[in-house]
Amino acid sequence: MKFDTSQKGLYTLFKPYQSALLEHIWGLNSQTRTGLTSSQAYTFLWQTDNRELRKSRASVIFSLNDMVDDGTLEYEEKSGKGGYHRVYYPAMNREEFAKHVKKTITNKLNEVFP
Repeated sequence: MKFDTSQKGLYTLFKPYQSALLEHIWGLNSQTRTGLTSSQAYTFLWQTDNRELRKSRASVIFSLNDMVDDGTLEYEEKSGKGGYHRVYYPAMNREEFAKHVKKTITNKLNEVFP
């Protein structure tokens, strides 16, 4: 996560395609715990009309794994065709994510400027 003060909303933290993926994953999980594989994430981005969201499969996988490292997403390994695959889920809902971001940024600011 990088904080860009020139942007608004999720774009302050993520690139447009990453923001779209996170919104999509939150939307899938609004009713039930539904996961998303990197293949499904890639397909979702390529089915949009917005060419800016169309990224390589590797970019999608790296982004999903970065969101896992940040604590935004979590995953489960599921076996399937071709071996094991990660299925990504939100680690927190939108409100919890907002609190997490505020706390993370505040803590870092306090560390840098005691």
